[in-house]
Amino acid sequence: MVVAAVVALSVIAVAARIGYLVVEDANQPQARPAPEAGTPTRTTEPPPPRPGAPVPCDPARPVFGECFPPDYDPDAVLDRVAAQGWHCLRKGEMDEVGSPVFEPRKCEVEDNVGQPYTIRASISYQTHDFKPSGKLRSFELYATTSAVAHRGEHTSREDAIKAVITAYRITGEHIWQGHPEQAREAAAVFEEITPRCYSPQAGTLNGASVRTASGFEITCSGSAGVASGDVVTYGQSLQIKPA
Repeated sequence: MVVAAVVALSVIAVAARIGYLVVEDANQPQARPAPEAGTPTRTTEPPPPRPGAPVPCDPARPVFGECFPPDYDPDAVLDRVAAQGWHCLRKGEMDEVGSPVFEPRKCEVEDNVGQPYTIRASISYQTHDFKPSGKLRSFELYATTSAVAHRGEHTSREDAIKAVITAYRITGEHIWQGHPEQAREAAAVFEEITPRCYSPQAGTLNGASVRTASGFEITCSGSAGVASGDVVTYGQSLQIKPA
């Protein structure tokens, strides 16, 4: 009996000890498993931009949107346009209709030969801070067609669309000079946007847009014709900017 009692007490003691160890082990902090080799770690760094793709206008304030990369030189673009015979003006100078130039620079041309209306076309650029030294935000081509009724002239919205498309065919190559990949993308997108310029959507201020693979957007937009006396004028714009 004494032996049995001793054995029973030993079993109880061992069981109590095991229970204590289980509880104690449960209270210990558990070691985390080591990451497997080759497991990628998370990073908060944004991926590097694609070559030739738009960049933040102000990295510290992304709300300002995106601009052209710094290797685009808008003044060099307009210098090449000027070499084709366009008249170029700086901000603050007066254009041919007596209006001040608000853009850093604008080149314009006029033509009334071979059609029953007068074409006025221009190309300009804008920066995100509206200063000539700021990062390039957009290029804009604008064309108007005006007809004077008592001269037997007449025009329509389609004439203004054809005029702005022609203006881009003349000047667009200068925008993408030195950027062959973006030039190819723009050429493909331009063939897509051309028919859309004739759509009802392109006759609104929001316009019709197509985006290139690099992240640039070409938008065609216009408005209804404006009559003043016996003169009627139609306008259409084509804007190129980061999407």
